[in-house]
Amino acid sequence: MMDLQNLTSIFKERLLRIPDYQRGYAWTENQLKDFWEDLLQLQSDRVHYTGVITLESVPEKIWSKWEDDQWIIEDLGYKPFYVVDGQQRLTTSMILLQAIIESLEEGQIIASQSAQKIKEKFIVLQAEQSIAKSFIFGYEKDNPSNEFLKTQIFNESSSKYESKETLYTRNLIAAKEFFAERLQETDIDQIAVIYKKLTQKFKFNLYEISDEIDVFVTFETMNNRGKRLSHLELLKNRLIYLSTLFQDNHGKETLRADINNAWKTIYEYLGKSLNNTLDDDAFLRNHWIMYFKFSKKKGDDYIKYLLEDKFTAKSVLHAENVNEALKIQEISDYVASLQKSIKYWFYMHNPYFKEANDLTDRQKISLERLNRLSFRRFKPLILAAYVAGKDPEQIALMLERIEKFNFTIFNISQRRPSTRETEFFNLSKKLLFGEIEISEAIDKINQSFNDYFDAKRFITAIEDKYKLGSREGFYDWDGLRYFQYEYEQHLKRNAKQSTDKLSWEEWNDNHHKDFVTIEHIFPQTPTDPYWISHFGMLNKEQQHLFTHSLGNLVPLSRAKNSKLLNHAFDLKVNDGNGCGYFNGSYSEIEISQPPVVWDPDQIKQRGLNLLNFLEKRWNIQLGDDSIKLKLLHVDFLTFNVLEESA
Repeated sequence: MMDLQNLTSIFKERLLRIPDYQRGYAWTENQLKDFWEDLLQLQSDRVHYTGVITLESVPEKIWSKWEDDQWIIEDLGYKPFYVVDGQQRLTTSMILLQAIIESLEEGQIIASQSAQKIKEKFIVLQAEQSIAKSFIFGYEKDNPSNEFLKTQIFNESSSKYESKETLYTRNLIAAKEFFAERLQETDIDQIAVIYKKLTQKFKFNLYEISDEIDVFVTFETMNNRGKRLSHLELLKNRLIYLSTLFQDNHGKETLRADINNAWKTIYEYLGKSLNNTLDDDAFLRNHWIMYFKFSKKKGDDYIKYLLEDKFTAKSVLHAENVNEALKIQEISDYVASLQKSIKYWFYMHNPYFKEANDLTDRQKISLERLNRLSFRRFKPLILAAYVAGKDPEQIALMLERIEKFNFTIFNISQRRPSTRETEFFNLSKKLLFGEIEISEAIDKINQSFNDYFDAKRFITAIEDKYKLGSREGFYDWDGLRYFQYEYEQHLKRNAKQSTDKLSWEEWNDNHHKDFVTIEHIFPQTPTDPYWISHFGMLNKEQQHLFTHSLGNLVPLSRAKNSKLLNHAFDLKVNDGNGCGYFNGSYSEIEISQPPVVWDPDQIKQRGLNLLNFLEKRWNIQLGDDSIKLKLLHVDFLTFNVLEESA
């Protein structure tokens, strides 16, 4: 049956619950703005079609276990329903209603109702002469958003609340703050108009789903406004659905609870860091590679395998033979692995998070480096080492070998991104299930380094960068920022300092290139007399080679490149107004030390020093000084001649 109804009629003697297979609150600012603008622009004599609300009646065998709600169902005749579709709109409406209630001063009335009456109609109702109370709208009991909604959104006390945030709870509080800010700018008369529009003029197609329709399949095919179901949400729904198919298995209720607990943990860790929210698809795909298999197909190959091949109703009910049928234990093991893996996945990306006690200091250093450099194809292997509980010192050694491999093979030897991809992916599954020891994985990484490292390719690559495209030599090298940051950390350690003068996050932020940048010490436009006197013996092409040579590039720790520009070197060191290398990054400070001069010989010497550091830091050999000078592109003149000419 389909009927156009407003919130007032929808909530009349209905108890609405978002079931455990539903996603949490997914709306963000874009959807909230649309919702708010729809309210403001709606004329008072018109109605606004808001979408579909699909409900499923909750059977007595389920609601009879809802201890807090039995009184309102049995005594007041409220009918309990699951919200199968439309929960984003309903949740948003409830959050706005709560924000309206909180915006009212004591004794204020809107639409002939007090704040308490509005709350009793839509939010929570307490029994007369009893402490019993029921929430008119909410999540199922075990949903991680349930207690958060009660306490942090509806401001009701609860002894069961644990202050753990997830991506969904963060969206809930953000929505409340969004509406609260807008209501602060709105007078009481306008708030009353908004309330009446929300509860009377926003109309929904209300649909009560029949028993013949499979609610889990229905859920998978439904989309909420502006926010499609994520793969992680679809997978949860599918696994819960499969748990219902094991009719004669007493473990199905335990499995359903385990799935809910696992997803609670997953969403907690995906959103645990405010500054580094993790992508659920990346987690699912890397876990799939480690746990099941790897294919060279791209895109959504992992989710097709999970939802179309592995976890299907057919694999439970209609397998070709009994031995191939999907067992409840298989689902349980997979869910347990996901739950265990998400914690280590989070620590891999946030090694210095305050709760990362499982990591050693040696591991944290390498993981932080890999987050700056790139894990490339090694995430499944690293995850497998942690989940399998391998020796911490062996894990630390493997991380160091991976960092070396990624920098030297891809940024120095310039190998293809897919180099040894399949081999390392396949190693992760073997490591997870004990088919190999971690020492064997480390040996494979070392052997791959020996097979693919080639310093000559570095010379060729830099030569190409001088000839092709921007013609900017080392300035266009894809490993420059990571290398310079590692050198910066080396100088910090040598200075026995604990404070960074260069923030990786700011320096590597492509959206703020003018804030922290890489400076050409000898400038690209050397018009100042200082540069003419020190580099005038070189022709234009030779000056170009020196300009973009490694030794002439320095990371700046603040937005001063626009101030330093083409100034003479002594002014770049200290312009007399508090700006200069003297108070900048450790690399700048090193350059500012006497003698305060910058000429071709200084660029040559600093370039050699940097390459010597590179060899020592990554334990590789680039060649003797003649090869290094060729790599630096400063081997075309003897420096004795340069000194005589100067």
